[in-house]
Amino acid sequence: MKPGFIERKDYMNNGNGRSILHTEDLRITQCFQSANQPAFKPPEPAKDGSLDRLEAILRLLLQELGLDLDNEHLRETPKRVARFYREFTQGCAVKPEAILKTFKSKSTELVVVSSIDFYSLCPHHLLVYGGKMHFGYVPSGQIVGVSKIPRLIHALAARPVVQEDLVADVADAFMKVVKPVGCAVKAIGKHDCVAVRGVRCPSTVMTTVAFRGVFREQESLCREFEEAVAEGATCVR
Repeated sequence: MKPGFIERKDYMNNGNGRSILHTEDLRITQCFQSANQPAFKPPEPAKDGSLDRLEAILRLLLQELGLDLDNEHLRETPKRVARFYREFTQGCAVKPEAILKTFKSKSTELVVVSSIDFYSLCPHHLLVYGGKMHFGYVPSGQIVGVSKIPRLIHALAARPVVQEDLVADVADAFMKVVKPVGCAVKAIGKHDCVAVRGVRCPSTVMTTVAFRGVFREQESLCREFEEAVAEGATCVR
């Protein structure tokens, strides 16, 4: 593909109920160009001649906002932002079974891993939200390595997902792979889409909880989970 072009791929219905892939070159030097803006400067192709399509789109975005792409602080911004969004969407392809390594165990008592830092991407505004997540489960013949729980949370958080669905996805993935008697997930997060835009309430906190299995049946177990989370917050090491 020639420098200064990006490839656009669209799926269109061919009239027979099937989708066909339509591909064409789109000249990015003509996109969103106004009389008050300089001609778009496409990124330099890599040594192999390829062009980063996401980086090119981000350059268009910055130019449409009227920003100077020659400014030393903005010159590498499209590349950095492209790397950021790829990092925050890599969880879309995560496989929980590849993360949750299990071990046989006779334990049937509550296990709680608390105060797990997490960050995710709000799908409504593509802004970051994050905070602390707490996880508990009652084993049924097998346990997981303690580090695997934060790894699962970080992996599933690395995608555009609302906090309500994130806790549910963590709980469902753990139940499917580890098959415990039950599990509990609690997330407490602050959202940039609430803090820096719209209502602009930076102190607002959102709490979401997902209970599965025995946690839905035994209120006493839920209280024990909350007590363990509170005690974990006092741990000093």
